[in-house]
Amino acid sequence: MTAVLAVGALALGVSACGKKNSELPAGAKAQESLVYRSSWGADEPQGKIIKSLFDDFAKETGAKVDLKFVGRKGNESLSTEMASGRGPDLFDTSTDNIATFSAQNLVAPLDDVLRAQVPGEGKPVRDVLPESVRQASSDDKGLAFIPHTVISTAVWFDAAKHSDLAGAPPQSWEDFIAYLDRAKKAGRTPIGQDGTINFYNVYWFYTALVRANGAGSLRALATDAAAWDRPEVLEAAEKVEQLAKGGYFQKDFMATKFPAAQDAWAQGKYDLNINGTWLASETKPKLATGAKISAFQLPVGGKNSVEVGTLGWGVNAKGDNIETAKKFLAFALRKKYIEQISSAALNIPSRADVPAPEHLMAVQKAVAEAAATHRTYDDAAADKAWWNDTFLPLHDRLISGKVDAAAFVKDGKAATAAYLANKN
Repeated sequence: MTAVLAVGALALGVSACGKKNSELPAGAKAQESLVYRSSWGADEPQGKIIKSLFDDFAKETGAKVDLKFVGRKGNESLSTEMASGRGPDLFDTSTDNIATFSAQNLVAPLDDVLRAQVPGEGKPVRDVLPESVRQASSDDKGLAFIPHTVISTAVWFDAAKHSDLAGAPPQSWEDFIAYLDRAKKAGRTPIGQDGTINFYNVYWFYTALVRANGAGSLRALATDAAAWDRPEVLEAAEKVEQLAKGGYFQKDFMATKFPAAQDAWAQGKYDLNINGTWLASETKPKLATGAKISAFQLPVGGKNSVEVGTLGWGVNAKGDNIETAKKFLAFALRKKYIEQISSAALNIPSRADVPAPEHLMAVQKAVAEAAATHRTYDDAAADKAWWNDTFLPLHDRLISGKVDAAAFVKDGKAATAAYLANKN
């Protein structure tokens, strides 16, 4: 449905895998093999990049490659298959779902790949991946997957239509609200919001809280009911309440079905949309003629932490061809391949020395210059039961104006306490 759903779907399964090499004659060398079932579609830009990668890898190494594109729907049993020893050697994953695989010990540690040379470039993998990108791709045991794409969240606008934002984006929350008020006064709708997508709605609270207070500030709300009493939680909720009461979203936004709001934003009907770095490519067919998409970070002060999430490849810890998979990962980080993440897939590449597409340069710059960073949803979505059943519905009540900030905090603390009690 959306790129975010796609990212989540990357954590789900595939089918069948390669068999171990049979007995070989004395002195004979086994042909290297590699099994990969991709969550991307063959016709997607990423699918085409992956196909060329594996074709080149097979040609240069002589490895026998088993590559099939099964798409999102074909990936519903990956963890089960890997746990039983039937999974592929390589799988697609991302920052926000690696914890699921790590908890089941299905991820092969990849710190040794960081020391491997990128073929033909004379430098190790570690040197081409920024620290924040490596951190976003790691679990508590070390590097968990090799990233090819950086994702983040920002407030998006058409710089051709709103040159004031391009020249001087808001630098404080007060500046931001002042812009929204000016837009309303001019008869425009300041913000387009697909309100039926609760994990898009929560960008407002999540971003306000974690950008100001840093990594762990949202995640704490899932693990400790007392964390809801921290003053910064109420402060972030009050910002969302201000948006809800200010009339800054389109009429009946909570009933707007995706992708109606983001498409209307692309057509110039709304000034702003808070979303992920995939927004411009997702809405490209709907963009107004002459539109020049850009973004700014939600200005809330404090630590000014920047979200850094990644998409990439993990290695099945129970796979048959772990060493060949690791060899492929170093191969895949060649600059000529990662450049295609920018030029063809229109995403931010994982390598720091590869420029993002023009509309993503502001986000790439924010990631590169950030004094503090946090991972996608601050890892709070890892507890899916709390996230989906407790937190997201509660936040929808806040952003829709059904409860105020104080009630949101009170209800959140009580609901989390009950959830943790039942969980334990």
